[in-house]
Amino acid sequence: MTEKRKTPKQQRGYEAERKIIDSALIIFSEKGYAGARVGDIVKLSGSSTGSFYFRFKNKEALFDYILDQYVDKCRTAIAETTKSTPTNFGEIIYHAVCRNVELVEMNEGFYRAINEVSIGNPQVWNQLQDLSQELSIAIIEWGRPFSSEVKAPNYERAVRQATQLMGGWLANRASHRVSIKHIDEKVLISMLYRAAMGVLQVHPVPDYADFEN
Repeated sequence: MTEKRKTPKQQRGYEAERKIIDSALIIFSEKGYAGARVGDIVKLSGSSTGSFYFRFKNKEALFDYILDQYVDKCRTAIAETTKSTPTNFGEIIYHAVCRNVELVEMNEGFYRAINEVSIGNPQVWNQLQDLSQELSIAIIEWGRPFSSEVKAPNYERAVRQATQLMGGWLANRASHRVSIKHIDEKVLISMLYRAAMGVLQVHPVPDYADFEN
């Protein structure tokens, strides 16, 4: 959990904090968590050491804050995604895949840091697993009106497996510095969409092009 910290009260303070966070994500991506130094982050951000420690107790506190922000961002994405009204189960999986890809693409470097920190603190990785469970529950309820389309023997178990496949594959690549940005996004989405639909045993698989607009 993030320690109590000073919250920016003015736009300038917020911008300075944002630069520190953005710079930390770049350094984590390039050097990993262990290799990242506060001095490197400060230099890249154009800030000062004093400004850094005014906002964060140390590198660990900065990491915890970024992780909390990421978790909150994921929960918001889950809530926003499940507000839409789908026409079939394929549309649900398509939108879930797209959100997963978007979030991991935007935070690939941070996954490397998460992987390193979680070796000594498994609770860190457990937070991502909890998010996966929350997404599974959301999809289970969101898709219940279309559950008859899922031919897998156990509807809820199949949804959990499909969700783990989508998020787990992306997170595993990102945490081991295998960028998904080198894969054409449409190809990536198609691959994960069809794999998830295979786990769910939805036949025939709806053409996800129908859900793109």
